[in-house]
Amino acid sequence: MKPLPCTFVTKQESNYREQWFNYYKYPILNIVTSLQEGMQENNRLDFENIVSAIEFFKLLKENLKTKDDGVRVYFASPSSDGTVTGGKCGVLTLIFGITEGVDKVDNKNYFAYNGKTFDKVQEDQARIWVHNYQNVKRGMLLETLSQNDRLNHCQETKHIWFSLIQITETIEEMEIQSAKPGDMVTGFGIRFVSYTNLAYSFPKPVSNQEERKQRLTIAFTFMSGKKDIGIEDIDSDEFNERLEITINKFRGDTFDTGDPTPPPSTGNKAALDVSDQ
Repeated sequence: MKPLPCTFVTKQESNYREQWFNYYKYPILNIVTSLQEGMQENNRLDFENIVSAIEFFKLLKENLKTKDDGVRVYFASPSSDGTVTGGKCGVLTLIFGITEGVDKVDNKNYFAYNGKTFDKVQEDQARIWVHNYQNVKRGMLLETLSQNDRLNHCQETKHIWFSLIQITETIEEMEIQSAKPGDMVTGFGIRFVSYTNLAYSFPKPVSNQEERKQRLTIAFTFMSGKKDIGIEDIDSDEFNERLEITINKFRGDTFDTGDPTPPPSTGNKAALDVSDQ
């Protein structure tokens, strides 16, 4: 039996992160989005079904040629008029991009959400969407960051980086759960969430936890119909066995779903960034 994937997050911590985002960050974003765009802010991206999610993640993996390659996920916010201005903030979304080598250089393959999955988009379009988030919405979230971040003049997350191993184990987990009888798992989604003010440790202390507190991030979730479900909800007995294996083997940092930048990463400048701050 396989241990839990390295992108696993406990149900309790998942709930904390979702609640923290909804209480502290979402209201700020929703006010400006309602005023400028006349619509509610976004807090989720759902794939059409589990099959389309697997196909997209496999497409990402096909572009990862070496062990040092990975996937950068940019926060983005395309304005309704297609510009980068303070008057049109857009609705929160994500841009996936492929990175190459130990320096995590964008190879300029970008994918944007179309309502059902992610399609390849031109670099210029991706840049406008990303810049609109970084120039308009990112600064609004400064007050939601930890005291440590604010004292060190660190701003909100710009993007999150996933390794080849994290992408691979996410695909494997989707295939495992979708193949189970009963068709409980029908979909897959991405949620906008936030690290909380609490320290976390599973199955061992997580590095850089202080720097991650209260920062914007994302979470992956299985879906049954329109309801979010976790691995534990799908088969609790199997989950407990896998949990024991994970704890006994002390498999790395199985509590974090990606590397948020800025900190704890260094050299956070990426091809679509407005600046290196």
